[in-house]
Amino acid sequence: MLDDIYYRLFLEVIPQDPKLRGIDIKRLTYTRKHLTEDVKYGHLIDTVYQTNPDSNFGLLYGKYLCPSILCDFSRMLLTAQNFGECLKIIQSLNHILYPRYYPVITRNKGVVSASITFPFDRQVPEYLRRFCAESLFSYTLNGFREISNNNFNYLSISLDYPPPIYAKEYEDLLGCEVRFDQPLNVLKFSEDLLDKPLVTRNATLHEIYLKKCLDAWQAMERDRNFEYRAICNMMRHHPDAFNSQNLADKLNISIRGLQKRLNKHGGSYSHLALLARRELAKVYLYEDDHNLDHTAEKLGFQTSSGFRKFFKSEFSQTPAEYMDSFTREKA
Repeated sequence: MLDDIYYRLFLEVIPQDPKLRGIDIKRLTYTRKHLTEDVKYGHLIDTVYQTNPDSNFGLLYGKYLCPSILCDFSRMLLTAQNFGECLKIIQSLNHILYPRYYPVITRNKGVVSASITFPFDRQVPEYLRRFCAESLFSYTLNGFREISNNNFNYLSISLDYPPPIYAKEYEDLLGCEVRFDQPLNVLKFSEDLLDKPLVTRNATLHEIYLKKCLDAWQAMERDRNFEYRAICNMMRHHPDAFNSQNLADKLNISIRGLQKRLNKHGGSYSHLALLARRELAKVYLYEDDHNLDHTAEKLGFQTSSGFRKFFKSEFSQTPAEYMDSFTREKA
């Protein structure tokens, strides 16, 4: 489902970073031509940052990520009725692109927060988080400006890594306040935008692109990593999916079948639930400003004490200590 255009565009942008010109693109593409586009795409990202760890490639690449020239998924977003419908599509269908991140969108006090979470691996390298944030936030800004006649700006952006050597480029490109060393990558914009109709809306084309995306996904779903599908369902359907029976139902499989599929690859339901809860805990505590009881409920814990124990084990801090540290940084 990751359209070939992303891969080809990536190759075209590489020469723009002088320190990446030593990458033998022909050899790289030839030796990996047997791989799927999404796997090749991941290898390219790794290669870029192995060659130049300080590369601003995510921002360079992001300048070209205009939805109108990209895949059917992007065109589906462009033809939606309004901003709110775009966000619903991203929340419910983004997984069909098989990305290495998962978007979580929350609303609080008139502000919409779109967070990039990484629930599929316990440790995600900084360069990958940086690339995802740079390219995705640029893509989102390009798209929103395209569907609103350039009448759009972010309120702020938070990033979960230290300022890179090219940090000044962020504000120049994205046009808003940027905070580094935060617990997650998140962009914020006004809730007032949600009901605004898109200048590119087209109900007929929207249905066509939606059907094409779903047909393509159904054709390849069986080949996708089962753990990936399970975590996506946990992230999308929490807290219900933090019950193994409910998760099995979402995956159209029996409890025994769920256990067998996970055991086959050395995984477990509890491990996947831990990965998902780690990322969601950061979202609800940092962005959505919920109290502990509410956060515990959203993550499927029966008591707030159970959530505190989980959080202390995973982050080596109590939730209060964690929130207080970032409150001080924000002030």
